[in-house]
Parts: sequence; structure tokens; C-alpha cells
Amino acid sequence: MAPTAPKPAPSGAVHEVGVDELFFSTTDARGVIERSNDVFVRLSHYGREQLGGAPHNIIRHPEMPGGAFRAMWDTLEAGFPFAAYVRNLAANGSEYDVLATVTPLPGGGYLSVRTRPVVEELYATATAVYADARALEDERLAAGVNRRDAALDGAGRILELLAGEGLEDYESFQNTVLPAEVSRREELSAGFPARPGATGPLADRLAAVTAVSRALEARMAQQDELSGLAHDLRRASRRLARAVEDPALTAGAVAALDRTDARGAPLSQLLDLWLQMQPIVRTNVERLQGALAELERNVGRTRFRVALARLHTTMTATFLVEILDDGAGASPQEAREALEDVDLLTGALDDGVVRLGEQAREHARIAALTATTIQETRRVLEIPRQLLALWTAGGGSGAPGLPEPAVALSRAAERAVSSTDELLEHLTALAEQCRSVDVASDEAGLRESLLELRGKPAAA
Repeated sequence: MAPTAPKPAPSGAVHEVGVDELFFSTTDARGVIERSNDVFVRLSHYGREQLGGAPHNIIRHPEMPGGAFRAMWDTLEAGFPFAAYVRNLAANGSEYDVLATVTPLPGGGYLSVRTRPVVEELYATATAVYADARALEDERLAAGVNRRDAALDGAGRILELLAGEGLEDYESFQNTVLPAEVSRREELSAGFPARPGATGPLADRLAAVTAVSRALEARMAQQDELSGLAHDLRRASRRLARAVEDPALTAGAVAALDRTDARGAPLSQLLDLWLQMQPIVRTNVERLQGALAELERNVGRTRFRVALARLHTTMTATFLVEILDDGAGASPQEAREALEDVDLLTGALDDGVVRLGEQAREHARIAALTATTIQETRRVLEIPRQLLALWTAGGGSGAPGLPEPAVALSRAAERAVSSTDELLEHLTALAEQCRSVDVASDEAGLRESLLELRGKPAAA
């Protein structure tokens, strides 16, 4: 039954979540709590019977802006997982901060896993953004705006402030936060949950989830490499766009050349061809930048998914250890419910790995498109490059007696064509590195460990 007592007022007291105190809850599609583990019960200071059937906002702190939860529901209703820093309010009025993840479950409803925030700079950014959004919402409410519209205004302010931090949307923020938090928490942790002496089906599942965690650790190392490559590709593509649009190479400046001067005739041919080719090159560069933006976004999403799966493996292992430690103290009904909870956790993990496979295939598609676009751009530039080679072989901008306007244009042409060629060569090398990373190399082993985790034969 949901509690009938009014929500407590914040007392100002704070209790911290331990680095290894992971906890979870599940809700239905409306956010009503269905299941929770002992750590959640203890930290919330509510009884289990009070939590069951209560809306999850029973622990919502009044300082949290409604815009944060509007962003959450928009993300979840689109079918994607969500992560955010959240301040919660316990039944005794004390507060505790968490990094919360919320994941749609395959059978409906949601799984939320929470941990202690450990990346201080990201947490500080979030709290400053929340304070600003909350202040705006309070102003709007005081002006008579309803809560829903105030939350929409708060969500807009959150996006505006994140843009000021160089993040194009909330997804970019959570794609940064979760991998950083999971990695840092693992550094601070006492270690992956283990019970070396345990035997039986639960111990077998613990061994299987440990194997899944190791495979995901290798997958994250791959994604860190890809993240660096994607960043370098985007940076090189921006330099390429600037090289293509050299401000000195304008149609007016080229038309002003004295074409009766035999010394500058080859230069005129080169510049005419460059101006003709420029729209084609520009189009290819724009296509390349679009493909690279898509690649970077996919890498960010995959890093988020890998981090989420790693968090879910740790949560599953933590809960298995919790059940093993309870041992004979659990009633038959409690034991059955605990196994059902394990199945929910492993179901979410299994679904997450399926999504990783989909994103691996998407990575292969985008990486191939990127490489093709780079090669097409290089082919377009081949003729201007050949003409430039002929021009520079004859002295180029250093040719004696060349008029000053022609010298300036010659230098600009040499710079533009040679720079684009060098950058495209660099982009080609980066793209090949990107394609060579086998993001699905451990897929078979990962699937086998997941089958064992779900209590099924590996050959199933």
C-alpha cells in the first residue's frame, strides 16, 4: 500500500550512499514501485510495505526541477534509457544524492539502478543547472503557470545551460556522465562482488555475470579508442572545411587576373578549375561532416550502453551476493521473489547487449560511409592537385615576374589544394583505424555468458 502520510519536509540532514551501495527498484509504466532491494529500503527510510505500490516520486526532493523529470519521461517514452543526477528525500527528512539510471524493461515497466555520484565536476555542473532551472520553475509557478508548463520551461532552461557547456542536448550530457561515473566508481570500489566459496545455481549465475562484466570491460576499452578516433575525425573535417573555403580564393579575385600574361596562364587554369570543383568538394565535405557527426553520436550512445550494461552487471552481482548472504534466513516466498528480481535484472542486461549488437552494426555502416565519402572527395581533388603540381614545378608563386595579385592567389591555391590533400590523407588513415576496430569481436562469448546467467544451457 502507498503511504497516506504527507511527504516529509527536508530537515537539512544528509546521508551519503557508499561507493559499493548499489540499489535498484522496478516500477510499472506509470512509475509505481513494484520491487526494490534492501539497500533502497534502508536508504529511503521507508518500510518495504510503504514503498510497494507507491509512486516513485515518494522520494523526490523539492529542490529537483520538474524539467529533469520531463526530460526523463521524454527519453523513456521514446524507448531509450536515461541517466541523471538526482537528489532524493528520505522518510525522515534527510537527503541523499545519487546517479540514477532508468531503463525500459523488455516486458514493460522500468528498472532504476542508483549509485553514489563520484565525478565531482560533472555533478557540480548538474547541480548548478538544476538550481537555475528550479528557480525559473518557481518563478513561473508564482506567476500562475501550471506545473506541467513550468516543468517544460525548466526542461528548456536545462538544455540552454547544457548548450553553454558545449553539449548539444541532454543525450550528449548523459552519454558523457554515465561512462565517466561508472569508470570512476569502479576505480574507487572494493572490487566486483564475489563469494569464492559459494556453490550452487546462484553461485553459477554469479560466475556468469562476472564473465559478462569482463567482456564488457574489453568492449569499453574499444569504445574509448573509438571515441578518440571520432573526435579526431571531426576535428580534421572542420579543418578540411576551412581549407576548402579559403577566403582569398574568390571568383572576383580570380576574374581580375590578367589572362593575357602568359606567365600566369597556368595559374588561371588552376584557379578556374578549383572554383568549378569547389561546390562539389563543399558538398562532399558537408556529407563527410554529417557522417562523422553520426559516427560520434553512435560512439557516444554505445559508450553509454556499455557503461549501463557494466552497471547492470555490478548490480546483478551485488544482488546475487545479497541473496547468497541471506542464505537460509529467507522464507520460500522471499527466495522466489529474489529469483524473480534476478531474472528482471538479467533481462535488462540481456536486452542491453542486444542493443549493443545493433549499434555495432550501425557503427560498421557509418564507418564504411565515412571512408567512401573521403575517397570520393579525394578523387574530386585529383585534377586540381595535378594542375597544382604542374604549376609549382614551373616555379609556382615564386616564378619571376609574376604580378603581385597572381602571387597572392597562387599562394592561396597552393595552400588550399595541398592542405585539403594532406587532411584527406589524414582522414583516410583515421577512418581505416575506425573501421579496423572489431566492435563485435566478443559477441559469441558474451552471448554464451548471458545464457548461463539466465540459467540456460550454453548451447541453447
